[in-house]
Amino acid sequence: MKKCTAILLMSIALLSSISANAREPLDDESLPLPPPPVPDPVAFVVPPGVYYVTDTYVADVVATSDATTTYSTTTVHESTGTYARVIDNVSTGASSAFDGMAFNGRGALTDGQALAGTYYENFVLTAGGYVPVSIVFFQDDSETKRRQTGSSSAAATKAAATSGAAVTSAQPVTSAPVTSAQPVTSAQPGSINAPPLSSKPQAPIEPVGPTLRVGISLAPDGPTLASAEVLRGRLVQFWPRVFVNDVAVPIQSWRLLSAQPDHISANAGSTQPLTAQWIRMPAPGVSWPLRFEIFSLVAPTERLEAQIAITVRSPALVD
Repeated sequence: MKKCTAILLMSIALLSSISANAREPLDDESLPLPPPPVPDPVAFVVPPGVYYVTDTYVADVVATSDATTTYSTTTVHESTGTYARVIDNVSTGASSAFDGMAFNGRGALTDGQALAGTYYENFVLTAGGYVPVSIVFFQDDSETKRRQTGSSSAAATKAAATSGAAVTSAQPVTSAPVTSAQPVTSAQPGSINAPPLSSKPQAPIEPVGPTLRVGISLAPDGPTLASAEVLRGRLVQFWPRVFVNDVAVPIQSWRLLSAQPDHISANAGSTQPLTAQWIRMPAPGVSWPLRFEIFSLVAPTERLEAQIAITVRSPALVD
């Protein structure tokens, strides 16, 4: 009996404690807050057209050959771990929103016109994404001075003739002494006589035909080149040219025969050049040929071919 009474009292005590724990919370008490949600990682924003560079900017170069001055940019084939993209292509004399922002500046021709070329923006990749660090201008232009030799010689000859005439008219007029005419005598024995004319018919002289030469240049009046280095993403113009006895003559038409670059202005044309752009990079040490079929106005039925080897460079832009 005592044992049952002890069990009953213990049960009542347990029930009272349970009910006490199930009470309503007081006003000054607050429920625990759930942990905040973890946001998804933000993906890097990749600038459009960005690529990994393999050639580092070295210097701007100005070279003169005969009457042609070429403005170019030299690079060294190495990687600095940076990235770049093309932000503007400008022609000779054209203005750009990036003028004055490149660390190497933008040069000018002798007549004051701004050089043609390409603006590149350089990036470094950090934990926060692509960070722009600099802008550089790669110049790509040329100019040819016209020769003044012919006009100067003609002017000098005319001046000399005018001067000589003035001096002659200034001399006093005098009569020349009269001399008797020498009698005409026959050739004496032993004297040298002219050989008699041959009665044998002469063979007709064949006329020499014109010598045709073709090539590709990077300017309408520039020298023809066997190879050229172009910058990745740069718009480059290729001018088919025909020469007759080393004198430039107009072409009638041209057509691209080789594999096409990534972007071209047209497959064929006449007076307009081929404008091409390369985005893909070739294997190291590999150049891509551009082969043209050309017809000239001098020999419109004679098919001519010209070729230029293209090496694509991807410049790294550093301060």
